[in-house]
Amino acid sequence: MKLAALKSETQLRTRNDKALGVQNYGERNDYPQKLMEVVGASVTGGSCVGQFARFVFGRGFRAREFYKAVINAKGETADDVLDKIAHDFAMFGGFALHFNWNALHEITSVAHLPFEWLRLQALKDDYTFDKIAMHPDWGRRYTALRPFRQKDIVWFDFYDPDKIDEQVKAAGGWDKWNGQVLYFSRRGDKCYPLPVYDAALTDMSAEEGLSNVSYRNIRNNFLPCGMFIDHDNRPESESQEDETRKELAVYQGDANAGRMMYINLKMGEQEPEFKPFETNNTDKKFTNSNNDIPDRIGAAFCQPPILRAKDVGSNFGATAMKEAYDFYNSQTDSERLVIERVFAEVMAYYKDINAINPEGDYSIMPKEYKVTQTLAERLGERTDKALEILFDTNKPLDARKVALEVMFGIEPEEVERLTEKLK
Repeated sequence: MKLAALKSETQLRTRNDKALGVQNYGERNDYPQKLMEVVGASVTGGSCVGQFARFVFGRGFRAREFYKAVINAKGETADDVLDKIAHDFAMFGGFALHFNWNALHEITSVAHLPFEWLRLQALKDDYTFDKIAMHPDWGRRYTALRPFRQKDIVWFDFYDPDKIDEQVKAAGGWDKWNGQVLYFSRRGDKCYPLPVYDAALTDMSAEEGLSNVSYRNIRNNFLPCGMFIDHDNRPESESQEDETRKELAVYQGDANAGRMMYINLKMGEQEPEFKPFETNNTDKKFTNSNNDIPDRIGAAFCQPPILRAKDVGSNFGATAMKEAYDFYNSQTDSERLVIERVFAEVMAYYKDINAINPEGDYSIMPKEYKVTQTLAERLGERTDKALEILFDTNKPLDARKVALEVMFGIEPEEVERLTEKLK
């Protein structure tokens, strides 16, 4: 048997834009903007991206002082920045952080940059580049409000603590240097990423199409399209023909369903006729597509259907939800680990790090499905053993706290409340 080579369309086309000095992100340099538009028009796509982002964020940074520490001039806390990173990671498959440094080579500010605003510098003759550009409208979506101007492009150096002095000198001094940007892509170093759902983009677009068909059917009373034929009755003027069209429009649409039209025929006139276009009955196909497409989109995210509010037969029972949470926490664990490693590396240079995170803990707490149960109900038969450890004065209080958290899975906040009076 002879097999033919199968080809698929290139997922992401890039090329140098010599006029702007950047590598195009997609054929028209608007791939991130297209992602946002496709996802925004898909009910399932938007839900899945939102859940993905929420699970990447989890319950925020574990370290108490760090998660609420203000780390930039905009007044954003570490958890605020983490929340924005998680959204970009879910939507685009990457994220970006901006750093300001002082002359002591200490980071003075950590801020999130919108991922869709960033473009990589054009490749040089030696196939290298060392800068990244920022503009709020690469996709030219808002030119009616403000024209696209090349002078609005802001250039940054890539994150590299060892090249600070070199970069500052090249910029012409500290007052002219825009700082560094750490650009993370799930595809690798210094390249544009693809989101985890890239293969499901056509399904998301198809879901939008199905929604449009349903919308038109509802708006037109589920009636077939067709021709309204006025046989031999010629209008006396163009204005009368226009008036007839307007009269017909009055009786179309869901708001006009059930209305009655009055037509007065004179002697010898032939009554008008509505002739529907012949179409195949595709109701079953639409029903199947409506069921299949959301499942394919969810599969791209490896997301349990119950997390996108689909009843899987257990009526959203606590056990099924908890299992779904545990499964999806494991699926998004690698994204959280990436963010943890990034923060552990860069925050080592932060000027006040010993004050805001003395423990050096950058772990992110996974999401947890909580039901309305008391601590005793959750512990069940283990309650007596937990109380025994809690009131064991032969052990240091910190050791008892750790035991309650690790051995019994009690939340840190709950442990603090339990041990509050024992200090």
